[in-house]
Amino acid sequence: MMAGSHVAVGLAAWVWVAPHVGLAPFDPAALVLTAGGALLPDIDHPRSWVGRRIPLLSRPLARIFGHRGFTHSLLAVAAGVLALRTHGVLWDQACPLAVGYLSHLAADLVTPAGLRLAWPLRPTYALPLCRTGSWLEWVWVAALVVTVAWPYTQRFK
Repeated sequence: MMAGSHVAVGLAAWVWVAPHVGLAPFDPAALVLTAGGALLPDIDHPRSWVGRRIPLLSRPLARIFGHRGFTHSLLAVAAGVLALRTHGVLWDQACPLAVGYLSHLAADLVTPAGLRLAWPLRPTYALPLCRTGSWLEWVWVAALVVTVAWPYTQRFK
């Protein structure tokens, strides 16, 4: 998926998850952390939104792991959570970052390229519902955002 789609899916995921974990869904700091987490896995692609901003990290990661390698795996999620816990990052900061990151992986699973979730193992998992950058990508993202936002719109009636 494209960067804008990843951010939209991440924010929708956060707004849905936050009340279930006792956090505010519209806290500005949490929304920023979620958006950052939603873009972070693409650090392994030098032409991605985040890769263009951090080329000193993106280029070596791309050379070593390739796109949708380590950074798009459950091992990366586990390593990230361990790193956050080791450095004493608070729950209300770590949770939105993790939700954003996981939302990126979920969004990439619906593309034909799929993911190697068990990296470094070879199996690739995919539920090919739309191609990256296609009109169908925007339809899926819009449907998700509307579905998550709908209950909030009903509160103002």
